[in-house]
Formats: sequence, C-alpha cells, structure tokens
Amino acid sequence: MRFWGYTQFKIKGLNQEKNFNKMANNSLYLFDVNRIEKNCTVFKVAYNDRKKVKKQLLGFGYEILEEKNFGFFPLFFKIFGNIWIISAVVLASVLYFIQSPYIFKFEVLGEENLTKQEIVDYVKDNFPNNKHKINTKKVEGALYENFDEISFASVIIKGQTMVINIKEKLLPEEIYGEFNPIYSDYDGKVVSINLVSGTALVNIGDYVQKGDVLVVPSYTDSLGNVQKVKADAEITLETYSTGEVTFFEERIEVNRTGNFVIIDEIQLFGLTIYQNKPDYDFSLSESEVTYEDISNNLLLPLKLKRTVVYELKEEKIFETYEEAEEKIIESAREKALENLSNYGNIIDEFYTVKHTAGASIVRYVIVEENIIGVNDES
Repeated sequence: MRFWGYTQFKIKGLNQEKNFNKMANNSLYLFDVNRIEKNCTVFKVAYNDRKKVKKQLLGFGYEILEEKNFGFFPLFFKIFGNIWIISAVVLASVLYFIQSPYIFKFEVLGEENLTKQEIVDYVKDNFPNNKHKINTKKVEGALYENFDEISFASVIIKGQTMVINIKEKLLPEEIYGEFNPIYSDYDGKVVSINLVSGTALVNIGDYVQKGDVLVVPSYTDSLGNVQKVKADAEITLETYSTGEVTFFEERIEVNRTGNFVIIDEIQLFGLTIYQNKPDYDFSLSESEVTYEDISNNLLLPLKLKRTVVYELKEEKIFETYEEAEEKIIESAREKALENLSNYGNIIDEFYTVKHTAGASIVRYVIVEENIIGVNDES
C-alpha cells in the first residue's frame, strides 16, 4: 500500500477517536495515526481513499492543516498529467499553423440593396481561400466589374477574416427622393394636427395604432385631380406606457446563501487543457461564466473560462400587500418606464390596484406626448 501510494493528513479538531471509528465502519482504513497534540493528529490513508476521507473530515468540521501525497500513483498521475497538457499544446500549435493561411470568415460593410451573402458567394466561387494565393486588388476589380450596383470596393485581410467594404451607386429615386406617407410610430390618441402639405387621414381625438398611415403624400385639386406632394405635418399623440406587477402574499423565493465555488478552465481553441474543479454538493445552484484572454503576447490564444457556482436556497415568504405596497408600485412604475419612448414628454402618471384571493395586481400607467412628423423612408 505504501509503495502504490498514500496520502498523509494533518487535522485539527475535537472528538477524533469517535469520528475515526465512524470512518473505519465506512471501510476507510487509517494507519500510522500519530496524535501530536490533544486536538491535532497526523495519519495516513490509501491514495485511492483520499477524496472520501477528505469529504468526511470536512463533514465532521475538522480543519485540514496538511495534505501530502506519496508513492507511485501520485507520481505517475503528476508526470502523465503534464505530458497530456504538453501534448495538447503541441497539437494545438500544429493545428494553428496548418489552418492559419486560410480565410474562414467574411465581413461585408456598406451594402444596402445588395446582400452580404451574394457578395460572399461570388468571392468564394471565384477566388481561392488561401491568403497567400489571393490578390485583394483583383477581388476589388472583379466586384466592381460584375456588380452594377457597386461604385467602389475595398478588400483587406485581417488574420483569417476578409473585410469587403463597398459603396453602392445612387439610384435615380435616391437622388431625387420619393413622396412617402407619414406613419404613426406609437399607439395612442391624436391631440393635435399641424398639416403643411398632403392629406390627413385622422382627426383630433382619433385613436391610432403603430404603423397606421396618418398623412398621405397627395391632395385633390379644385378640378378633382389627385396631385402628388410631400407629406409634411406635425402631429401630437397622447401615448400610454404601462407596467404590471402581480404580488402574491404567500410565495416561494429563491435566494443565494453566500456559499460559492469557483471552477477555472484553461482553453485552447475551445478545448479544455486544464481544469481546477473543487468538490461541492449544492442541492440548488446557479452559475455565472466569464471568459478572459490570458495569452498576453503568446502565440497561442489561451483563454481562462471561470465558472462561479452559487448555492441557492428556497424560502417561504408571507407578506401582506400593505407591507409591500410602496415597493410593488415602484416596481410597476419601473416596468412602465422601460417602455417609454426616448423623445416624449411625460404629462401624467397613475396606477390601479386589483385585489384577488391571495394576490394583488398593480397596473401603472405613464401618459406621454409624442410628436410625429418624420417621413417613413422604409
């Protein structure tokens, strides 16, 4: 047993004989037990039992002052663990150098009438994807010659990405403009109309929905003929932003206990080459994951993936509506504020409360005035 491997623990705590007997009943063999002080003991266990022993020691509430591994198995896993890491790095480096000359991503900028896909498909079909065999000037010329919509093209290669920047020709309708209707940007009630040109399809007091046509770019002259003109008007709408919260007097809330563990992984090209994962036993938990570039000036793109696992617990809460009224109303108001437009003026706020068996529904309303007068060019 000593040759194949063992782990030496040094612990501090009370009731050691009692708990050692419990561990023995669980088929965990402790040997070379040496009590240094009244509450401090050094002992050894088989290397294969070290995790079970450590878990029970922590469960008994002991402080582990020292944990050392000896023998063949610890040395074997240490040596071959490092070999696997080195092999993974070497393999990743080889793969990186093999695929580095090739273009794997295309980015197209400046397209309006053309689509990114048709430009990318043309380049893929007519040019190689090897960075050392492609001439960016020829790509630029080919795009200009084969797409009538393109007046200028610029192509550069960044890493394994080809960036294609184009400028499209101005079409006649874009030069001279078109007469478009004025649409409503909101749901609301019309409170004022200042018509400059065109024909209004709504009156003061009408309720409209987002997307409704408010003014058309035409009018009927004295002879009954329809004439095209620019739709130009300033229309004020009274709009309503609402937020609703349902409050239950008796409910289950899930909160963090304050306990957590951190799992670190070092990744290369998305593959995990090292992981530090401590033992934990959370019956209910949630995780947060972050990534950090740790390659610095190294050639290999190493990343640190950090996962923080938080322990959760369920709590049964009983709270009357009267006790929580202020925070419920404020929560409903915050939801209503999230739905506000960026340009309206708030003119009124109010809320309503509906009580049912064991629950209350709070609906908060914010009234705004929004001015519409921009032609929809879409």
